[in-house]
Amino acid sequence: APAGPEAAGGSAGAAASSSSSSSSSLTAWPRDIGAMVFGEAHAKERPDLGAVSPGYAGRFYQRALPAAQVPFASHEGRILFREALLAGTMENYFILAEQFRTQDEPTFCGLSTLAMVLNSLRIDPMRTWKGAWRWFNEQNLGCCTGPEQVREAGLSFDMFKCLASCNGADAVAHRAPDAGKFNGEEEAFTEAFRASVRATSRSQERECIVVCYSREALGQSGAGHFSPIGGYHEESDSVLILDVARFKYPPHWARLEDVVQGMMNVDPDTSRPRGWIYLRSLQSSAQQLSKPGDQILPLRMPYVPAAAGRRLSEALALALAEETAGCTGACGEVDTMTAMRRWLRAVCKAEPQVFGQLLRVANATALHEVLTRLGSFPLFRELCEAYESAVTSPGNGINADFFPPLQVLEPPYRGPWPVAAREADVEDLGLAACGELWVLLLLLLPQHLRGAVSETVAEPGLARDMARAVRGPWALPLEALRETLGQMLPAPEARRCSQSPRR
Repeated sequence: APAGPEAAGGSAGAAASSSSSSSSSLTAWPRDIGAMVFGEAHAKERPDLGAVSPGYAGRFYQRALPAAQVPFASHEGRILFREALLAGTMENYFILAEQFRTQDEPTFCGLSTLAMVLNSLRIDPMRTWKGAWRWFNEQNLGCCTGPEQVREAGLSFDMFKCLASCNGADAVAHRAPDAGKFNGEEEAFTEAFRASVRATSRSQERECIVVCYSREALGQSGAGHFSPIGGYHEESDSVLILDVARFKYPPHWARLEDVVQGMMNVDPDTSRPRGWIYLRSLQSSAQQLSKPGDQILPLRMPYVPAAAGRRLSEALALALAEETAGCTGACGEVDTMTAMRRWLRAVCKAEPQVFGQLLRVANATALHEVLTRLGSFPLFRELCEAYESAVTSPGNGINADFFPPLQVLEPPYRGPWPVAAREADVEDLGLAACGELWVLLLLLLPQHLRGAVSETVAEPGLARDMARAVRGPWALPLEALRETLGQMLPAPEARRCSQSPRR
């Protein structure tokens, strides 16, 4: 929750006589959010919320758990693990253990938990982490909350749910009842939590539960905290908390009802109780291959998390804004060549590896037919000619390594184009192997991005002309791709996250 659990308050407060006295001795708790989530510029402006007074610097090395909790690696903890494993309630432990990590900063428990869970669910972030790899970490989860809002309120229960949804998870939040109101909901909430923990711990699917609770309610030092549940022991009614603050507390077994009390503890920053969140991967219809009886599709698109789509749209728009207007026919370069060079340069400046994932072949025969018919569309034909010229003599900011040659249709660019690739060759085609698809992707971009590339590809009747060119059963699949890209790469006025939590 917003109160940072592991920073100065967590260690300094531990030196006091009790966790309750430690919380009252501090004027403000560090807040649970990464300093660099929203960029280096903002990180420099905000204070170091994980800082401690000089007298406490480096003072602590881990802490002993309260007697009510059982360390995972202890003799008793191993017995509980073995019994739960034999009972079949440790199934989700293994997917989480693959990605178990220690939070990088004292105030990163929510971000570390979310990165760990998203990677456990095998959600493709569709953004570059480092080098050639796409991966989630604490630094690339920003989406639906601005830096000022985060600086004011930290990472609350609602904001965690919002970040999870924006980054590709199907997140269902269950807020605890207020323990101070005695409205009779505690028993129902406890039973619902127990049932969900039991079901998730037995599931063979990739699904997780994250708890947001008060450490104080468990007798631990610190305040609000996030961590995933890694298993359930039925006989003792205990859950395995995979505590991401491993520098402080090890993974441990805790009584389920104690965790419920921790969730019911009111967050002082929001004046609301905390709770638990059930997470699984969103399944998009665009991810599914054609099934028998379904409409045959020439191309498909992967699921792209909303956060990644907004980031791609912003990066491409910024790269295009940095482009010069370029020369027109007055300097000997036709409009389509100017448009194509601007498009390819902008992709190189944005994230070419990620853009290269956006179109994938679903049916080779259908793709042959679509590209052959598009060969009769003059703008597509001219852009393919410009593409061929741009990638064979790149320079000027175009990295030819990202852009393959034309594969399905070949010059000369006049009349019906012959199919040059065999059926077997097309099965593996995509943007990484088929140059025509980069041209098609440009023409399918939403209006605000095509207009930023060139007026040549921003004509209002473009969609109609393409539909006339492909005709038959292929017009609707192409229009569906255009609509999907429009939602995935929103215009600036539509980039505000619709799931942004209530304050």
